[in-house]
Parts: sequence; structure tokens; C-alpha cells
Amino acid sequence: MSIITQLWCIAFIASVVICKPANGLSEQYRRELYYLDFYLGIRPANEQGDLEVEERSIDKYIESAAQLNCDFRSNCLWANAPSDGLLDTSEFYLLTKGDRKAFPIQVGPGNAHPPTGTHFAFAGNLTKEPQSAVLISAPIASQSSTGILSFEYWLYNSARLEVLLLKVNPVRGHLTVIERPITDCHFLKTNGLCRVEIRKQSEPFRLAIHVFKLLDPAVGSFGMLTKVRYEAELSTFHVKWAMKIHGPPIFGGMPTARWLRQRRPISSASNLNCGREDGQNENFEECLWADFAKTPGTNTAHWAIGEHTQHWEQIMRTTPSSRPKGQFYFQYVDPVAEFPLPQLRSVLIPCTQTPSSLSFKFWLSLGLQAQICTLGSDNVALSCVYLNDADAPGPLTIDVDTADHQPFRFAFNVLRIDRGANGGAAVVALDDIRYSGWLCHESAPTAPPPRLPPLSSLLQLRLPPSAAFVDTAQAFSDSLECSFERGDQCPHWMHSVSDLESGESEEEAEELPDSQRFWLGSVPRRPPFPVDPSFRGAQVAVALLNRNAPEEQFAILTSRPIPCAEKGRLTIAYFASPGAQLSICANEQCVSPKRKREADSMSVALNSAHSFRIRIVAERNNSMPISQNDLHEPFILIKSIAARSGFCSLSSAAELACQALNCAFGSEGLCKFKTLFLAAGDVPFVVTPSGEGIVARFSRGMRRAILKSRHFRLPSNEQLEMHLEASLSTFGSRLYICPDEQQKTVARLSMEKTGPNGVETDPLREFGYCELLMGPKVEERRMERMVVQLDPELRHFSLVAVHDKSEQFGDAEVHLNRVEIRDTGDRPIC
Repeated sequence: MSIITQLWCIAFIASVVICKPANGLSEQYRRELYYLDFYLGIRPANEQGDLEVEERSIDKYIESAAQLNCDFRSNCLWANAPSDGLLDTSEFYLLTKGDRKAFPIQVGPGNAHPPTGTHFAFAGNLTKEPQSAVLISAPIASQSSTGILSFEYWLYNSARLEVLLLKVNPVRGHLTVIERPITDCHFLKTNGLCRVEIRKQSEPFRLAIHVFKLLDPAVGSFGMLTKVRYEAELSTFHVKWAMKIHGPPIFGGMPTARWLRQRRPISSASNLNCGREDGQNENFEECLWADFAKTPGTNTAHWAIGEHTQHWEQIMRTTPSSRPKGQFYFQYVDPVAEFPLPQLRSVLIPCTQTPSSLSFKFWLSLGLQAQICTLGSDNVALSCVYLNDADAPGPLTIDVDTADHQPFRFAFNVLRIDRGANGGAAVVALDDIRYSGWLCHESAPTAPPPRLPPLSSLLQLRLPPSAAFVDTAQAFSDSLECSFERGDQCPHWMHSVSDLESGESEEEAEELPDSQRFWLGSVPRRPPFPVDPSFRGAQVAVALLNRNAPEEQFAILTSRPIPCAEKGRLTIAYFASPGAQLSICANEQCVSPKRKREADSMSVALNSAHSFRIRIVAERNNSMPISQNDLHEPFILIKSIAARSGFCSLSSAAELACQALNCAFGSEGLCKFKTLFLAAGDVPFVVTPSGEGIVARFSRGMRRAILKSRHFRLPSNEQLEMHLEASLSTFGSRLYICPDEQQKTVARLSMEKTGPNGVETDPLREFGYCELLMGPKVEERRMERMVVQLDPELRHFSLVAVHDKSEQFGDAEVHLNRVEIRDTGDRPIC
């Protein structure tokens, strides 16, 4: 039998390991196993060929790097990744060498004569569409030094492999890549040892070995590996009392206070205060709050004291302006933490003679649910209040009754997290804790000092969510309707740069400061200020106007862009206090009510042949007298916004994304994309002389071209695909797609040919999150059509062309012809 026939059999047999027989095919299955044994001398190591995994520990943090060492002879801390249909579509299986038969020369670069009894993790396929398999390790809390992952490997035909760093748990069912270390492990390597350097990591991750391009219905392809070794120093930080805390050293975490040996009861409610509003000269270690776990030493998610807020946005997924100052309490719930989690508890409060109040600021990660409870001296919950992320950061005030003059304490605890929202990890943070009230032994005043609560407190004001932090169905509503009184938050009326839409500049969508925004609030049923009866007890949008400020006072509600209007009518139900008035503006024209009544319904007709926004403006009117008896600031309350006929349909999130990204390059120029120059050696994308597409041309000293998309939002309930037509002219050139945060990575790339020590640098060294679309292997110059599935979390991306091999392979051209957005049924969106 010829070598070609032999290798065809090998490729055919590769599908055996990933396609187990169904009923009626057992004879065919046995014949394929026979060929696998006959030509390679390898066979399933057990009846089903399943990997042998240490199931009890595969989802627990390793304590030393050596735990990941694996020859596959016994149970290991490596397993098949859960299939997500994208990164992982196939499986690894366990094979063993059954004789001394040598591997053919086409199978390499590993040892052609592996010893009998060698065990392999094997992935292969014989399909037209490329398949891939991912082998993942047990989770690693963090890595404090540069690590090395090495293993012996064999590849056949088109199969390739790479090493990945993944989030511990899938995000929305998809494996999420944290980093792609440089993996120089290919078929032509002089030895069969793959050795990959892993940079220092401060957050939990899993190591992954990704074998891909498993295809070719003619001859098939496969990859296999053995002798996995991992060398690194792993991080832990410890609480030095009866337990240890293990976890990533985020926020400079320190142990909470040692109050377990409290000498005597607190003497005043203020003893529980912790933190200062300005964050200066704080010492949380002296506060009377501490971590409490029912089973010390068995959990990883202990409360700690934060000292800084580095990487706050990446960890918390919150806006940069909202974060603690100075020290603060936090609990990092890592991806493998077991419930129930430790609590943050106060010391015991002897008793109170009057109702008391606890106020605090708090921050919650996406998908985390927490509560604060009062506990009796027997640790049984007396009452609990959920922490609503819509109220964050507060301060939130909790009123506490006297608890029948019995001792009690406060306890913060996390109830659940959405493991699929952010890879399984989440954080809750607390700051500026204040407790007020009269303890039983104190001499309380016979009557509280007279004070008038501020209007913001009476109306329980809170900032509405920005469009960037709500579902696209709410952020891009197809209607202008809004009912605040029904509890709607109406993010489509909340002005935000995240609502940037097609045809607008970022200046037009610039965010307003908090003082110029409407807030959400609730009117008391018996307010200590005059208000129309229909507004009592109602939920409303509120504009507060400082009557003593020298500058103009106003607040604005801004609609989404409206394509056009013909006899459209907008009606607003509102209440205006003395000194405040309401206007509706569009196309630089404003209308105010002619009748100066406090409670009214304002209605305007709107016509426009062009796209426009509606702005509802609350402003201070100095011409309206304010009585000295009016102790509160002027304000506007809005219950609802009604829109009746005449308004053109508003674009959906999918349509807006399509308008931002669809482009026939050349005939339409660069459309809404723009080419960037970030470093020496960057070249532009320019329209070709024929006007068909755009091209980046590389010669000596020119190494990179960047095409950046504009900002967009994708629907969360609909999968969209980007169809890209592109071509490469020269071997060694590559085309990548770099999403979201990697814009910063692109900006940091060093494009110098040599580093500080004269050693050649790799221009892809920091492209940890980018996906390779084409190259570096170029057999012929032809336009190829690629399909990229767009993650709903994506906000923008860059197409990055790289050619740093001009000295070896000559000049290069990278052509981009077209970008088109389609749904999964291959139907165009716009």
C-alpha cells in the first residue's frame, strides 16, 4: 500500500475518535479502530476513549503549578472545554501507543518512535468545514511570575495549535479569551516540544490548548499531545488569624478588623461609622466590621479592605466617575466560590431606644445580587433589604426599628451571581458607612432637633441608568413613549454618548453632567411641600434647579434621533414649582406653555423632513417670584411622555449597527470607518485607482495598517454576522480583527524593528485579544469572503493588517473590498 493510501486511511480514522458509533454502525467502527491501530499503532486507552479527568478538582483552584503536569496515564486536571459552537466544536480523546510502530514522516514534529504505553490527547476530523477542539486546565487564581507551559505534540495536514488564556467560566455560553500568548509550535519545528511563555496574571484564568483547522474531506487532519508541564509561581494573599484567604490580589486587599475579642459593647451608634466622604486618613482596620464565615477556611470569597481602585472599570463594569475614595470594603466572588459566602458583619449592638438608620455607598458587579440584614444575637435574620444596582452608588439609607430593645447586628452578604454574565467572577464594594440612633443607655433628647430634609432625600432621587448599561431593547426602543409613573426608567430619553447613532458626531451626543440631568424619584404621599394631588405617591422624573447658583440652571431629557416627522404630537404630563418652567425644543426652536400653571399637560406638534432630536428642558425662571416661605429649590416633575402618530419609525439596534458598518469600500470611500496612524511604520488604507475596494501597501519599514470602526450597539436577542471580503498578496502578511478594549492595545504596539537590547521585537506581542482572520500562509492572491460572528457585547473594533516580513518575502498589499452585516439566515440587515 502506498504512503498516500496510508495517510488517507490515517485521516479517515481520525474521525473515529471524535465520532462514536451509533446503533448499527459497530462493525464500521471496529474496522476504523483496526486501521488506526494498524497504521499508527495507537488505540483508545479505554472503552470509550474518554479523557481521564480528576472530576473533584477540575473546577477548584490549583495550589501549585505542578498539579497541571500530565502524561495522561492517570486522572489529570485537564478536560475538554464545554462546546460553544465557535472556539470549541470538537473533542479530545485519550489514545495510547500499543506497539513500536513508527509514525509516518507526515506526522510530526514530535518523536516518530514514542515508547509503547505513551498516552496522548488526540483531536482530529475529516470534514469540509474546519473544526476545533479546546483542552482546558483547572482554574488558576493568579500567577505572580512569568510561567512556562510545555508539551510534546504531533500535527498532520492542516491542523494547527495555539495556547490560550480563558476566563474560568464561559460568558453567555461562549469561551472567552483573555490572552493569546505567542505560540511558535508548528509542523516544521525542529523538535516536537511546544514551549509557551505565560505573562503574569492578576485575575483567575484557565490555560487552554486549542487545536484547530481540523478539516479536509480528502485526507483529513489531526493533532495530538502528551507530557504537559506547567512551571510558574502562583499568588495567594492571606488573612493571618484563624483562616486563610486565597484569591487574586485586586484592589490591594487586606484583612478586615480583628474584633473577635471585643472588650465591651459599643457606647454610641457612631462607633459603627467607617470611612470618610473625602477618603482621607482612613483606617478601616480599626472599624468594627469584619469578615465572618460559618465554616472558616473552606471558602475563597472573603471580605477584605481595598486600598486602591486600579482596573476598577474592567473588574466592576461601571462608569469611571463612580468609585470609592480611599479605603473601602469589598468581596471578590471568584468563579469557583461556594455558597453560602462569608458575610461582612458589625459588632453586636446592645439595643436601641428609638428607630435608627444605617447609610452606606455600594457598588455591584453585573449579575450580582446582595442584601443587608439585621441579625439577632442568635444570628437569625430579623429583616433584610435587597441592594438594587439602580440605587448604586447611593448613599442608601436603611431605617431600623428598635428590635424590641434586643441586641442585634448588621450583616452584608451576597445571595447569588450570574456565572454567565462575566465569566463567573463578581465584586461587591462598600464605603462611607454611617450609623445613627440612640442606644438604650444613652440620654436621648425629648424631641429631635428641627430640621427639614433636603428635597433630594424627600424624593429619594437616583440617577437613571445610562443606555450603555441597559439591554438594547430598552436603549433603542422603537417608540418615544415613556411612563415614569409606571416605574419605567426610559433610558431612550436619557442623554448619553452611548446613544450615539448614525449620522451624529460625538460632540452632538456629549454626556451632560449630573447637575444638568433629570433624576428618577418618588413623591411622598404626604409631601411637606405643595404639589398637585395627582402627583402624590407617584414615580416621576425630577429636575432640581439651584435658586442660589449664579449661572443658569437647567436639566435636559433628550430623545433618540427621529428620522422625520409629519404632524407628530408629543404630550408631557408635568408639575412645575414656583421659579421653574418647562420647554420642548427641536431643530433649534423651543416652545413653552403660555399658561403659567403649576400642573399641566403640555402638547406640541412637530414636523421635520430631516433627522432630529427632541429636548425637554427644565430651567429656572428668574422672572417668576419665589416666596421666602418656599424652603425648597425650584423643581420640575414629569409623570409621562406620550407620542401620537406622525413620527417616522425609529431604527433598531441591528439597523443602526448595520448603518455604521456596512460598506462597499472604494465606491463609498471608507464609509464610517477611519484609518489610524499610531506609530512609525503605520500605513493608511486608501481607495484603489479602480475605485474597487481599499488597499494598504507595505514595503520595507512599513509594517501595519489600522481601520477602525465607529461606535455601535448590537441587539442582545439577535445574532449578527459580519461578512468581510479581503485578500492578501504576499506570504507572511496577516489580517486581524481586534475588538473593544484592544483599541488601547493597538495604541501601545511598538513598531520598532528592534528592542532596547537590539533583539527583534514581534509586532504582535501585545495583540493578546485579536483574532487572526487571514494569513500568514498565502498560496495565491484571491479575494476571500469571511464570516465573523459578532458578540452582542461588542462596541467597536479595528481591522489590523500586519506585514513585518518584507525583507524575507517582499512587498505586500492587503485589499478590503466589502463589509456587510447579515443575520444567521444570511439575510442582509440593511
